[in-house]
Amino acid sequence: MSSSKRRSDVTTEIVVGAFMFTILVVLLTITVVISQSKLFQETYKIQATFPDVGGLKEGEGVFLRGVKIGNVEKIAIADDFQGVNVSMRLTRPVTLYEDYSLFVEPSSMLGGMRMVVDEGSHNLNEIPESQFDDLEGGATRDLMGEATELVEVIRTSLVEGGTLDNIKDLTANLKGITEKVAQGEGTVGRLIQDEGLYEEAMGLVNTLNQTATNLQQVAKDARSISSRLAAGEGSIGKLLSSDESFYNNFTNTLAQVSRASEDARKILARVEKGEGTIGKLLSADDKVYKDLEKTVANLRDFSDSMAQEKGTIGRLMNEDTLYVKVEALVDEARATIDDFRETSPITTFSSIFFGAF
Repeated sequence: MSSSKRRSDVTTEIVVGAFMFTILVVLLTITVVISQSKLFQETYKIQATFPDVGGLKEGEGVFLRGVKIGNVEKIAIADDFQGVNVSMRLTRPVTLYEDYSLFVEPSSMLGGMRMVVDEGSHNLNEIPESQFDDLEGGATRDLMGEATELVEVIRTSLVEGGTLDNIKDLTANLKGITEKVAQGEGTVGRLIQDEGLYEEAMGLVNTLNQTATNLQQVAKDARSISSRLAAGEGSIGKLLSSDESFYNNFTNTLAQVSRASEDARKILARVEKGEGTIGKLLSADDKVYKDLEKTVANLRDFSDSMAQEKGTIGRLMNEDTLYVKVEALVDEARATIDDFRETSPITTFSSIFFGAF
């Protein structure tokens, strides 16, 4: 065999070997990417026994709180045929508590299963890692079976429970009500069909709006009053302000009123004791009253005497004879005075004349 042929065979073998090595690397990469596993990553193994796994397959995901933390590594029937042993390889450690649970459930409505881990209550005792090889799993959750049971319960309720008949009656009643409303019957029908009621309702709404506006104005006035009170304006504001001058004046006024009341009490006490004129008039002793009664009686007797023409004053008040005489006397005195005035110059002259001699 020539050397050139040998070199050709070696080259062919090298190329084939390189091609195969490339294929293996690509397959390994695809496997790692699809399985989402990381090479040289530390893993943790747990094992549990289930009554059944509901079609769970090796390689399915293991989820904790909705996050994938590993895969199902191996599924095998238990030696005593009393269950199914499932080995799981986790990418992160888990802490399990006394009320933990492991169960299989459908991953979607289209099919596929997954393992779910529930850690349990953190306030309970932890499960030691030595027992992670002998955990207990729960029954498989069959969503389709549960949905089927739910549909059966609904069907039974609708058909046998009379719900469909009730729905039919309700539909008939609603139809009757809508027909009455369309014809304007009843309160609701009149509200919908009668424009007069609509206008009255709008008027009521406008009245309510006006009332709301008035209430807003009242609130505004109240805020204004409270602002004035806070500023110390007005009598009440001065009473509520930090300035105590108005309060002091008001206190002094009250003190004066109190003193006046005290004086009034003293006066009433004196009146009650019968002191003073008013006290004597109001006292229980009726001496003043009796004296006043006697005086009134004397005045009555005096007036009766005058009415009966007794005494000089009575005769003067009831007879005109003395009045006529007095009037004539007054006339004579007036005439005498006039005569005296007329003779007064002659007397004066005579006195002067005779006095000269």
